[in-house]
Amino acid sequence: GKVRTLKSPQVNGKLPLVMLHGMGAGAAMWVLNIDSLAKFRQVFAIDVLGFGRSSRPAFPSDPEGVEDMYVANLEEWRKENSLDRFTLLGHSFGGYIACLYTLRYPERVGHLVLADPWGFPPMPDRTEPLPLRWRLVINVLKPFNIFSGLRAAGPLGPSLINKIRPDLQKKKLLLPNKY
Repeated sequence: GKVRTLKSPQVNGKLPLVMLHGMGAGAAMWVLNIDSLAKFRQVFAIDVLGFGRSSRPAFPSDPEGVEDMYVANLEEWRKENSLDRFTLLGHSFGGYIACLYTLRYPERVGHLVLADPWGFPPMPDRTEPLPLRWRLVINVLKPFNIFSGLRAAGPLGPSLINKIRPDLQKKKLLLPNKY
């Protein structure tokens, strides 16, 4: 799938830094860190599949299949960006993906940095199916999340955020135009 990437200019010397965000976030969560980190190395902040402006593919129904899909997509992204080795930083869910990737491709990761990582808990054993009404509610709400309205707003999304939360612009938490 298509992976949106925020990329700083290339800096010679140190390994590039690839940053993976956590659940419910996007590459923009790193915006306050990119400039200071980019002084020393090239920085890539990516929207993980299914988040931010990256594509939203149909995921497998089993956890192992989802894990494989995230790892394969990150490896495909690495090849497209011609990175041989890099430092991989993952926050929360991104930390989990970073661990999975490093286990599969240890020769590609020079350093692994984990910030509050987590993973999928084991699926509970279910002896009886959910009642029909709950299965219907789950199926109706499945394609939506808290960002669905903003995504549906398209190019009006940023101005909508500014109207709802003008404090974010003052705190410089919105993505500047240079990325």
